[in-house]
Amino acid sequence: MRYSKKEVSILIEIIFSILFAVIFLPYFYENRLNSFDFNDNAGKIIQIVVFSAIYFSLAYSILELTYKEKIIQDERDDLISSKSYKLGYLLYELSLFLFIGILASDSSFQNSGPITFIILLILLIVSLIKSLFQLYLYRTS
Repeated sequence: MRYSKKEVSILIEIIFSILFAVIFLPYFYENRLNSFDFNDNAGKIIQIVVFSAIYFSLAYSILELTYKEKIIQDERDDLISSKSYKLGYLLYELSLFLFIGILASDSSFQNSGPITFIILLILLIVSLIKSLFQLYLYRTS
């Protein structure tokens, strides 16, 4: 089974989401009961930015070296992108709506630790589902 350059690009996004969940999300889960201060967590934020930059630089460099042909954007690509981004947007809006409802009804969120963890978790899940759906559409069409 051979993957196209576009499908490999989507797999790079999926792998990044999984790596982020494995490497960085446990830190935010462990500190979810503490107040989140950006000054105290500057080192972790820098680690995330550096990791992201190195990962995407290496992954897309290897992708460009492996696949020499250019990606041709056609109507199928536009349709798949619009469907996947529509799903991602709807999931994000629904989860944000539920999160605001939980915040309004529950008084246990006195500090920003759980809020930060839940927002990161929501963004990670929505991004992962959007990329998986996009890969599914490419493989089935």
